[in-house]
Amino acid sequence: MGSRVGPTGGLPADKALAGVPRLLDDLQRLSEDSDSADIVFILGREEERVFAHRIILMARCKSFQTVKRGEICRIPGCTVSPAAPGTPTPVRLPQAPPDTFKQFLMYVYTGKILLQDNGVFEMLALAQELGVEELRNACEDHVTSTLSVASACTFLAAAMDIQDRSR
Repeated sequence: MGSRVGPTGGLPADKALAGVPRLLDDLQRLSEDSDSADIVFILGREEERVFAHRIILMARCKSFQTVKRGEICRIPGCTVSPAAPGTPTPVRLPQAPPDTFKQFLMYVYTGKILLQDNGVFEMLALAQELGVEELRNACEDHVTSTLSVASACTFLAAAMDIQDRSR
């Protein structure tokens, strides 16, 4: 007869999580591996190419979890093109700033991010569009916890910039 054990499998918490740093390093390396990628995001006006793995995106982003048969994703404003067998599927996101999107993907793969006042609204928009709730919440928390007289102009300028680009 078995007994029910908590999430650490009966190990002390420090032992149960011992493999997490290596796992995060491995996932970060995977995020940089274009050879194994099966999706290529084509970003911004410059059409910068950023590679990703659909299985990771499906695990972490609602816009990849809620697809119907035959769809790749449900991201507002994206265009998905057919791909030749063995090549990554192109997903065009003309509104996505490449640098912010790369940080977004790093969060999706590793759960790590350093939010900056001048880019927090871009990140918030990506988190909302791609359906990463905990990142959206982190962005909102960042704004509310750092809002001050000194940062208000930075936040306002960043929000207005996003609004202008969406028109």
